Parts: sequence; C-alpha cells; structure tokens
Amino acid sequence: MTKAVKFWILAAVLGVLGFTEAVTGFVLWLGFPDGGSGAGRLYGGISNLSFWGLTKHTWIDLHDWIAVALVALVVIHIILHWKWIIRIGKNIFTKGEKSIPVTVRWGN
Repeated sequence: MTKAVKFWILAAVLGVLGFTEAVTGFVLWLGFPDGGSGAGRLYGGISNLSFWGLTKHTWIDLHDWIAVALVALVVIHIILHWKWIIRIGKNIFTKGEKSIPVTVRWGN
C-alpha cells in the first residue's frame, strides 16, 4: 500500500467520523429535550424516550467515543504530515526575510 493510499484512507475515515459526529450532535440537539433523563417534563418523565431506537444516553456515548476517535486520528494525521508541516512553515516564515532586502544606514 502506497503512502498516498494510506493518507487517502486516513482522510476518508476522518471525513466519515466527522460527518457521524455532526449527525449525532444534531440528533442530541434537535431530537431530545433538555434534561438528564432524555425525557423532560413535557414528556411526563418517560425515561425510555428514544430516537432511531437509541436512547439519549446511547447517543451521548456514541458522540463522545466518535470524538475520541477523531482526536486520535487527527493526532496520527499530524504525525504523518509533520515533515510537510515543518517544510511549509519554514517556507512561509523565511520567504519574507529573503525577499525584502535590508539596508542599514549609519548617520546621515
């Protein structure tokens, strides 16, 4: 497997996890009422309220674990691209110094 294929797979997995994180966030935000039990006073305190067959606590667990996976893969992504990051950083910060000539005049 080439380096490019590995990077593509990593980017694809990051994309899928990011999309899934967004979906779970929207489900938690829009699909459940506020409150710890997943069923606020409007629902009569029913604690088994679910969305797509999963309770609010299960959605929270999914959301949290997907976030952990995303952070881990972003760290791996940064490690794999570290040489590129350093090279681009040096290019950005040293380019301005080389292109602007500095002349020093002493006195008048």
